Formats: sequence, C-alpha cells, structure tokens
Amino acid sequence: MKIHDPSSQAMQKDYDVTDIERLMGKREWKGYDEVIKWLKKEGDEDRRFTPGEVQHMIDDFSRARDKGIDFVRDPEQLCKKLKSSR
Repeated sequence: MKIHDPSSQAMQKDYDVTDIERLMGKREWKGYDEVIKWLKKEGDEDRRFTPGEVQHMIDDFSRARDKGIDFVRDPEQLCKKLKSSR
C-alpha cells in the first residue's frame, strides 16, 4: 500500500510559464545571477512556489547562465530558453 506524500510531490513538481510570469513580475531583474540569488534566499518563502519549482528554477537559471544563454524578460521566451537548456 502506497501512502500519499504531498511533500514528496511538492519536491518533484516542475514550474511552468505561469510561475515564470509570477517570478518576473516581482521586480525588474537584471540577469540570471540576481534571480538565482533571490530564489535561493526567498523562493521557498513565496507560498505560490513549491520547493520543487524553486529548485527546478534555480537549476535551470544556473544552467542557462553557465551556457551563456541571453537573459530575456519575456516570461514565455524565458521559460522556453530555460527548459531548452536542460
């Protein structure tokens, strides 16, 4: 018998374009480093993001930065760039 574990599901949940829209609406981000720093410090405190979404965003923003992918403010374009960096 499997026990339903919502915290496990929360860790596995990936973000989508609506999460990126919410994130980008928080402030005028200058680049990946600024977003990553905020996510690491305050991302888990935002009740609208699950721990899994925050971790996936940190991973993808870091990977995009390391690959030299241009930072864009448009949530739809940014989400596509982040997911394609995987």
